[in-house]
Amino acid sequence: MRKTLSILLTVFFVVSLAATVQAQTKLDLATTYSGQNLHARTLRDFAQQVKEASNGQIIITVHEGGAMGLKDEDHFTAIADGIVPMASVLMGAAVGTSPIFALSTSPFLVQGFDEARLLRDIAMPYYKEEAKRLNQKILYTCPWPPSAVHAKRPIEKYEDLKGLRIRTYDKKGTEVLQKAGANAVVMSWGDVYPALATGTIDSVLTSTTSAVAGNFWEVLTDTTLVNFAIPLNMININLDTFNSMPQEHQDILVQVGEKMEKKWWMEAEETMTEEIATLRENGMQVHEEISPELAAKLRESGQFIIDNWLKKVGQDGQDILNKFNKKRKDL
Repeated sequence: MRKTLSILLTVFFVVSLAATVQAQTKLDLATTYSGQNLHARTLRDFAQQVKEASNGQIIITVHEGGAMGLKDEDHFTAIADGIVPMASVLMGAAVGTSPIFALSTSPFLVQGFDEARLLRDIAMPYYKEEAKRLNQKILYTCPWPPSAVHAKRPIEKYEDLKGLRIRTYDKKGTEVLQKAGANAVVMSWGDVYPALATGTIDSVLTSTTSAVAGNFWEVLTDTTLVNFAIPLNMININLDTFNSMPQEHQDILVQVGEKMEKKWWMEAEETMTEEIATLRENGMQVHEEISPELAAKLRESGQFIIDNWLKKVGQDGQDILNKFNKKRKDL
């Protein structure tokens, strides 16, 4: 009797162990960011929170610094095609496939995090529908601090942009700066510092987050907060992969994603002051305000980008902007 009971317990343990192993979900998550970059930190936090919430049944491995061989502009289509199950997607880098994602990088459209959050809330149903159309699901978004110009001189007037060999993160930023006479080029984050170090470029349009993560004080001298845009990253999962997971695991990813959304939007805003202080401590001159004349000229120079976006996106885009312009008055 004891022998039979022992055998039954052993079989039960083996079957239970096999079921546990079989139920475990392992996912690779691609990103070009690494180290203390805001968007590397949020991904590591997300992976850890998912692991804890699932009692170790969902393991997300974050591949930082472009370790999976993909650049920012590759991530959106790589998820859609199942090349990677998950990735951090810079919305502005997905516009070649889906123009609607260009909204968050529209020049001088939002003034501060409150307006950026409002715009995200209004546009999110449209973002999710477009992601679903291309076989993926948005788990959460995270903002960048406002885009600034980091260079070897301050930007005091519109003409100061002329001649800059400047890196941008999407086509729209490139077009606006080219209009001002800059030699602007889209460049993946992993290529930025080498290009600065070799003199291929002499300036960068990006956030204070990236400036700190990239040790820009080693190669540049000035940061001018032109408040170009507050771009978003979205953390997406391949829809086939998501749908193949147990319902419990799907629920965990969605719930943790909602938690990350709230936490890291607050974190992005709170850390911007610290990042400015870090730049100054390391010798960068940070110019936190620009003249009304420069601000007006920049808004004027970027309006054609928003107009062109509306032509591509159509009525959905107009609906988003109408709602945004109406509700922003109440902020």
